[in-house]
Amino acid sequence: MGCCASGNEVSDLRESPTISQMAAEDYVVGVAKKRGCTDIFFLLLLLAFIGGMGYVSYLGVKDGDPYRLINGYDSWGNVCGRPNKNSITNSNQSGQDMTDRPYTFFHDKEYFYKKFLPEFPDATFDLPPALANWHVGDPLVSTDPIVCVAQCPATTLLTSSSVASLCTYDGATCPSLPVLPHKTLLNRCVPSSFFVMVEAVTSSIKTAISGDVPQKVFADIQTTWRELLYLAAISFGLALLIVILLKFLAALVIWTVTIFTVLLCFAAAGYCWYLFYNLHTNLKAEVITTPEMQAKVDTWMVYASVASVIAIIVFLLVIVMWKRIKLVVQLFKEAGSALGRIPLLLIQPVWTLIILLAAVGAVVFIGLFIETAGEPVVDAQTGFVKYELNVLMQYLQWYHFFGLLWISAFIVACQDLIIAGAVSVWYFSGDKSKLGCPICRSICNLIRYHMGTVAFGSLIIAIIRFIRFILARIQKKLQGKSGQLVDFLLKMLQCCLYCFEKFIKYLNRNAYIMTASHGYNFCTGAKKAFMLLLANILRVAAINSIGDFVLFLAKLGCVAITVVVGYEFFIKIRDDINYIWAPLTAAGAVAFAIAHCFMLVYEITLDTIFLCFCEDCEENDGITKPYFMSKNLMQFIDNLNKDAENREAKKNKAKQSKEEQN
Repeated sequence: MGCCASGNEVSDLRESPTISQMAAEDYVVGVAKKRGCTDIFFLLLLLAFIGGMGYVSYLGVKDGDPYRLINGYDSWGNVCGRPNKNSITNSNQSGQDMTDRPYTFFHDKEYFYKKFLPEFPDATFDLPPALANWHVGDPLVSTDPIVCVAQCPATTLLTSSSVASLCTYDGATCPSLPVLPHKTLLNRCVPSSFFVMVEAVTSSIKTAISGDVPQKVFADIQTTWRELLYLAAISFGLALLIVILLKFLAALVIWTVTIFTVLLCFAAAGYCWYLFYNLHTNLKAEVITTPEMQAKVDTWMVYASVASVIAIIVFLLVIVMWKRIKLVVQLFKEAGSALGRIPLLLIQPVWTLIILLAAVGAVVFIGLFIETAGEPVVDAQTGFVKYELNVLMQYLQWYHFFGLLWISAFIVACQDLIIAGAVSVWYFSGDKSKLGCPICRSICNLIRYHMGTVAFGSLIIAIIRFIRFILARIQKKLQGKSGQLVDFLLKMLQCCLYCFEKFIKYLNRNAYIMTASHGYNFCTGAKKAFMLLLANILRVAAINSIGDFVLFLAKLGCVAITVVVGYEFFIKIRDDINYIWAPLTAAGAVAFAIAHCFMLVYEITLDTIFLCFCEDCEENDGITKPYFMSKNLMQFIDNLNKDAENREAKKNKAKQSKEEQN
């Protein structure tokens, strides 16, 4: 028992000949009662990797200082706004107390131009005269010092006495006159002229947020925080109500969406033919026609033909998948029943989000230390200090980043397995009114047996995301430098990896469902899930198309109702709001996030019930091996069987009549 076991030692209840021979305690807990630890190697690998991250964190905390990144440091290694108690060898002005000097000032007036011009390679600017011969890609070399100052110069300084506070600490070097006005940005003194240059590049954005619009928007949200809390509570209630209604109105919603989609396709095709007919008629009425006019008519004929083909294909698909759509309706009802029996599943994303934010926040915080864990290097000519990461720390940065991807994917995967385990308990229970605490049992199974499986699945996702990140960096570096063909190939590869990641995530979720219900390891669970999905590909298509679209409409409905209620009953009556759209947008975003959490649980519940249903139908016959499905699903299967029998009887009768005639 426990983690001393290994492999897939499961006791499959379907091996019993009849359900009457099973003790109640054997099947109320799900298909697999006896389990063994799965994919232990990957759990140990994850623990070892986290241990390695701990050592990397130790190195980062020992040598790093996030304030080097937040406040900046001067040319002698002193961090602005910090005491700097340790001196640096061969740096005579290091180790000085800069507590009262929190801002970084650059004597090199062209520093920011050189630093950020590569971000705008296609833009043209009125550059300072000193940069007349400078080109993007030239190394950023400067012999002018960087100092910590008490405040940035707000006006133009023309005299030596006025720039005394900006000189080096021994007074030997001062910035050249005149010193133009500066603004504070991230504790750096940035020339106001540089802001003008950036505004020229981002004029459209600046126009959209010009003046004091951001301040007013923030003030509006701050003023209406009570109303936003009320609307968040309303959206929570709406999302819960939608989950309940999906159980009772699933048939109405799904069939309405299906029929409306077919009608919309035919309407689009008809509209294209209507435009083609008008253009064709007008072309015939013209005395003189041009090739452009004929090309326009031909183009709309192609559009109309394509739209007609799509409409016919959609119509035929609906006809072929008619019974599968009935199954989608029934599965929505079953998902509602499951969530009605296990309502606490709806708040699982809340705990996941809290744990995820805490874990990611901790990893990112440590990452700041690692990013600034450079060793001070003194330039032999200028005596200036620069913190540089050694080769080992540069590789450890990537190690730490991969850990962030793996841990975040692991936490989300744990949620999937917990929900799948609880729903599996509900599905395979004989008496669904006596479930006990399926969430607790699922959590225990996860911690005791299946952490390795979750680690394995999340490792695959992390590897794919890491490759996509590396590819994105390469794509950014080569953009506009390697030709259109290379850019196209990189974009296509990125798209393929994105689709592959989506497929793996879907397969992982179904593998977790098999693990949660049967205790399989990851590979076995993924294989069995894939074979089940492949054998029921039309049902999968119906659920993933119609089901996902219905859930998306549910999210939009929650957002729309929240925004309308907020406007009519809370925001419209307020006279102290500058922009009504600001609090309404915030309320809509919160409503969408809440609805997404509810619909995510509903989606996982649907996938779990569907996979359990497919396996139930494949392995059991309802006679020698009783079904585990609910009475409603069983009635649905009986109706399908009766329809099949009636069709077979009619076919046999017609065949017999034909033989008698002959």
